[in-house]
Amino acid sequence: MNLHAIVRGAIGSVNPDVSASLLVSTGSTVNAAGKRTPTYATGVTVRIQVQPTSGKDVERLAALNIQGIPRTVYMFGNTQGVQRVVAKGGDLLQFSAFKSESVTTWLVVLVDGPWNVEQGGWTKLLVVQQVIGP
Repeated sequence: MNLHAIVRGAIGSVNPDVSASLLVSTGSTVNAAGKRTPTYATGVTVRIQVQPTSGKDVERLAALNIQGIPRTVYMFGNTQGVQRVVAKGGDLLQFSAFKSESVTTWLVVLVDGPWNVEQGGWTKLLVVQQVIGP
């Protein structure tokens, strides 16, 4: 049973979904000076639900020594946070956190899920706003 599908209408009436561009990390390139620059696939449009970050999740970010402006994002689909050991992740989302703001870039730093993605579920992400885009 997909409980998320049952409550989706009520959630959306209080806090509507927004469109975002998901840029999946493809690794990095190294220039002649040895500087590494991350690279990303072309963005794909995804539906997300942006919410404030809970105190518990802020503590989790602090324990990882991650600072900045965090948000909790529920995304329909799957993505990757930074996994340094296996050199994966670092995906970006580009969206407007509020209707009156311009689109900004957010780094996926922690993935809490996914939950039943193959059957229309979602993934909870902790994202941190970035100063510049890719």
